[in-house]
Amino acid sequence: MNLKQLQYFVKLAETEHYRKAAEALYITEPSLNRAIRDMEKELGIQLFEKQGRNIYLNKYGRLFLAYVQRSLQELNRGIDLMKAYTRPDQGKIILGFIYTMGYTLVPEMITQFQGIDGNERITFDFHQGTTTSLIKELKEEKIDAALCSSVENEPDVLFYPVAEEELIVAVPKGHRLSNRGSVSLKELEPYPIIAFDKSSGLYQMIHKFLVQADAHLKVACHVEEDNAMAGFVAAGYGVAIMPDFYTLPYYNLDRIPISDPVEKRYLYLALLRQSQLLPVVERFRNFLLARWQRGML
Repeated sequence: MNLKQLQYFVKLAETEHYRKAAEALYITEPSLNRAIRDMEKELGIQLFEKQGRNIYLNKYGRLFLAYVQRSLQELNRGIDLMKAYTRPDQGKIILGFIYTMGYTLVPEMITQFQGIDGNERITFDFHQGTTTSLIKELKEEKIDAALCSSVENEPDVLFYPVAEEELIVAVPKGHRLSNRGSVSLKELEPYPIIAFDKSSGLYQMIHKFLVQADAHLKVACHVEEDNAMAGFVAAGYGVAIMPDFYTLPYYNLDRIPISDPVEKRYLYLALLRQSQLLPVVERFRNFLLARWQRGML
């Protein structure tokens, strides 16, 4: 049984007349008759009954018609959805981002993007998580794009820089390092450190800086994301090397510049390398890249 047979069946059920149904379908009566006979043969039951020179839908046909109509309606909805996705000015982007980007950065990006003429009908669904979890969702095609840290040894993923953050040392208010203008990583050795979990994109980056500084720190605990780290620092559980993200000044801690030569923490737009980009995702990517380039000027 194929799609055309189902469409022929629905039209014949509506008209209960072979000639009228054939004309509406732009096919010949013999072609329509043959399609219906083949469908009835496959089902093993008649769907139409003859009444003189006319036909009518019998009780089995009425029962089957309800299922066919629902199926065709769902199929048409799917087709309409796919057509909508091929338009660059409307559709939905499923966007993942790391936790700290949700306070200011992502809302600002989305507001700016949707404020551009032609983007008003592009909508978003959001997922939050760690870089590791977001890359996993991206590769499983559960999200269209991710805003996160860059990850090494991910040949299937492209990373485009879209934002940056300074790395600082965070200490509890009143800590003996609080009044320092800057601090070296080596000077942190006497203090317990709250470190990022290996699932965080920052783990390897900070570990590299510590090796370069020959700093051997005692880890008090590992956390997955920046807000938890800031909370533990503010509670006096230890100090931390972390990004100076938007809401960090609102925690009960002090932020100290690092005197060692450390790179900034870059945030990236991650996309699957081999995946065909939906037009709306391509438009969003181009917006973020243009925004990044303007910021670099």
